[in-house]
Amino acid sequence: MILFIATILLIIQHYGKKYIIDDLSILAKLDSVIVLGAGVRPDGNPCDLLADRIKIGVEVYLNNKCDNILLTGEEKDETYNEVLVMKRWIKKNYEEIDTDVILLDGLGLCTYDSMYRARYIFNINSAIISTNRYHLPRAIYIARRLGIKAYGIPSDLRPYDRMKKYRRREMLAQIKDFLLVNIKK
Repeated sequence: MILFIATILLIIQHYGKKYIIDDLSILAKLDSVIVLGAGVRPDGNPCDLLADRIKIGVEVYLNNKCDNILLTGEEKDETYNEVLVMKRWIKKNYEEIDTDVILLDGLGLCTYDSMYRARYIFNINSAIISTNRYHLPRAIYIARRLGIKAYGIPSDLRPYDRMKKYRRREMLAQIKDFLLVNIKK
C-alpha cells in the first residue's frame, strides 16, 4: 500500500512539474487563465494566498497570453462567495480589464471539480493555471488527463500562514484526484 501511494505521488509530481513555467514569453496564446480559489477573509477580501493567485492570473491575461480569466471557487451563499470576491478584487485593482472576459465558476469546490468544469462546462481546451507551486503539479495533472492542454504558473509572491498544513493536505488530495481522474473521468 505504501508503495502504491508513493508511486501515485511521484507520478503526479513528475508529470505536473514538466508543465510549470516561470517565463510567460515561451508560452503561446491559450484559451484561458484559470485562477483557483483559496479562501476569503471574514472582512470579504481574498486571503493573501488567493490575492496572489489572482494577481498572477491577471498578469498572464494582461500579457496577452489568453482570451479570458476563469475564476473558480466556492459560492456558498451571499455571505461566502469566493468567485464574486475575486471578481471584485480584479475590478478594484485592474480597471483596464473588461469584466466581459471574466468567467465565474462558483461550483469549483475542489481542484478536480474546477478542472472538470473548465473542460466540460466552459469548453476550455488550453489554459494556464495560476496557483501555488505546491499545488500546480496536481492541478496540471488533472487538467491534462481531462483533455486540457494545461500549463501552470506559480503564484507564490510571499510566505503564507499554514503552508505545512496545506502541503500535508495536498498529498491526500493527490491520491484522491489520481483515482478520480483515472477511474471516474
